[in-house]
Amino acid sequence: MKKEILKYLLTAGLTALFASGVLGQTTAQINRVRKELERTDEIIDRAKETVVSSNALVAAVTLKQATELQRGAKEWFGKRRLLMANKQTLKAREQAKKALVLCRLTEQGETVVLRKLERAGELLEQAKESMPLGPDGRLRAIYESAKDNLNRAWEFYRAQQYRPTLKLTNQAIKAAREILNASNRDIRKHADFERRYEAVGETIDKVREKVTECGSEAASGLLEQAIKAYQLSRELASQDKLDAALQSLQKARQMAVEASKNCEGLGSLNRRYDGLKNEADHLNEAISRNNETAQKMLNQVYDQLELARKYIDQNQTEAAAAALKAAYLSLNQLKRHLGSGGM
Repeated sequence: MKKEILKYLLTAGLTALFASGVLGQTTAQINRVRKELERTDEIIDRAKETVVSSNALVAAVTLKQATELQRGAKEWFGKRRLLMANKQTLKAREQAKKALVLCRLTEQGETVVLRKLERAGELLEQAKESMPLGPDGRLRAIYESAKDNLNRAWEFYRAQQYRPTLKLTNQAIKAAREILNASNRDIRKHADFERRYEAVGETIDKVREKVTECGSEAASGLLEQAIKAYQLSRELASQDKLDAALQSLQKARQMAVEASKNCEGLGSLNRRYDGLKNEADHLNEAISRNNETAQKMLNQVYDQLELARKYIDQNQTEAAAAALKAAYLSLNQLKRHLGSGGM
């Protein structure tokens, strides 16, 4: 009997304690949770307006989760499960705030993507204007491919698919910069060509005067080759074949230099010939006609000089130098003979 009475009292006490908790909820706790629910509703409503205006898909999904959590929180509140209601409405509020953040990030990302698209368009336009007028299949193909990529990027942008938009936009920008870099290299090559073209032209003018004075056929031939290569370089440059133009210009300079060296070599030979000839003529006036030995030696000098003259006129510089050396040696031998009393 005592055990039954004790069990009854324990049950009654627990019931009284539970009743006092419910009474507590109906005052302060209920009002507090209701205010939390109302605050969450305000944030969700604000997020709905922002999500609709931004049209951000990820933010819309997050807001939907917030709405469902808030609905569950209100259900718990209706059942007076205040602890669960309060916990779930706070989760709903965090999701709504997250949706707002995603909207801002989407708007910022959209702005970044838009600016990049516009920049890609500007670069492609610059690339188009910088491309050479002549046919350049490689650069034209790069440009057309970049243009197609940019058009597709705009389509993805309008569909709010920003990842493929950025990928294609970056490809277009890379292609535009490749074209611009190639064009800049061509500009530098053009400037380099013009500078060298002017310098080689001055060299050819100077060599032309020298060749005219020395009268060397070989030098004239080399100069003619230089002039042809010089003219060809201009034609190639006008066709935007700058590498070939620079090579032709280099050849023109080399030919002009060779022509100049040829004249310098012949000039030296001519001066040496004139010196030996003058000296031989001077001795010829001093030698007695009866001195047969001296006359014979002098004739050898004249024979070598005549041979040298022939080789010089034929631009055979090595043979001419050898003949002049022989004339020099014969002339010295004659001098020694005359010096020893053979006058």
